[in-house]
Amino acid sequence: MFNVVIVRYGEIGTKARQTRRWFESILMNNIREALVSEGIDFKKVEAKHGRVLVRTNRAKEAVEVLTRVFGIVSLSPAMEVDAEIDKINRTALKLFRKKKRELNLERPRFRVTARRITKEFPLKSPEVQAKVGEYIFENEESEVDLHEYGIEVGVELMEGKAYVFVDKVRGWGGLPIGTQGKVVALLSGGIDSPVAAFLMMKRGVEVIPVHIYMGEKTLEKVRKIWNQLKKYGYGGKGKLVVVRPKERDRIIKKLKEMKKDKYTCVLCKFNMVRSADKIAKDFGAKGIVMGDSLGQVASQTLENMYIVSQATDLPIYRPLIGMDKEEIVGIAKKIGTFELSTLPEDEVSFIPRHPIIRGSWEEFKKLYRAVLGRN
Repeated sequence: MFNVVIVRYGEIGTKARQTRRWFESILMNNIREALVSEGIDFKKVEAKHGRVLVRTNRAKEAVEVLTRVFGIVSLSPAMEVDAEIDKINRTALKLFRKKKRELNLERPRFRVTARRITKEFPLKSPEVQAKVGEYIFENEESEVDLHEYGIEVGVELMEGKAYVFVDKVRGWGGLPIGTQGKVVALLSGGIDSPVAAFLMMKRGVEVIPVHIYMGEKTLEKVRKIWNQLKKYGYGGKGKLVVVRPKERDRIIKKLKEMKKDKYTCVLCKFNMVRSADKIAKDFGAKGIVMGDSLGQVASQTLENMYIVSQATDLPIYRPLIGMDKEEIVGIAKKIGTFELSTLPEDEVSFIPRHPIIRGSWEEFKKLYRAVLGRN
């Protein structure tokens, strides 16, 4: 029934014309990549007047995939017909009846919204709405209600064609991946770090995931999490990088001997960032992403985050910094990482009973030199 998907974007439309075209081209490439990866045939993807049109006979399946492409605000599987009022009326009635059956409504309330994206159609938008609404009302048991409606029939008109639809599916919005460069994201396998990576992807960033090895069970869990995140990663080419620390056991032993094991978490995190710094520079990435939420655990106080930040001269991005756990868990559930993050993992035996809460940078520097013999 449907032969096209209307793709609507948001803030891309606020860019200057040349920049907008560049963003559109990347968005269209990401759309093509998503459809090809899911085996959905399509004839053409093209940008027109602030819309992207995907011509496919598998419009509903395409919509399910494209909701995961960042930069898209909403999508509608639609029927493209010639912009003639009789054809628009018949198509609108056909889609209305189909939606009525789907919702199992006897006498649904409905409204019609129309928009002339280009102005060659002789009737103005309110006139189109009135004529289409009247036609549906006269030919199907229904009530017109502009506010409390169960079905909304949409009509968009441009370049001699009408696009008629009854569904508007929300996308994630944001910016297309590939428009904002690369970052390295530390991926631990917990709930927070995948959400932090996701939010950076949503802003158009290509993410290179880095996992600091803690054991095979945790690594397998992280692989599953990254595979889930890749479902949103159209336009990115990042592959999981696994770092196996060589000095961890010696560091932990030395801290215990010095009776400074309270700094274990901060020092380990400092070294994680040092590893991420090297990988970021190898890949030409412009920063490091961490899943820190202020005050959530001992290593995420302002003082301890300051210490960890000294491990690199690159920016550290912490998109969760102002969120509480409930907000983070809510996003994790929506994107499908929560259940994976709660899978069993390797036990971490070296976490101190009383970790430092407000570490001193001066004390840490001395400790670091003593433990590792480095400045």
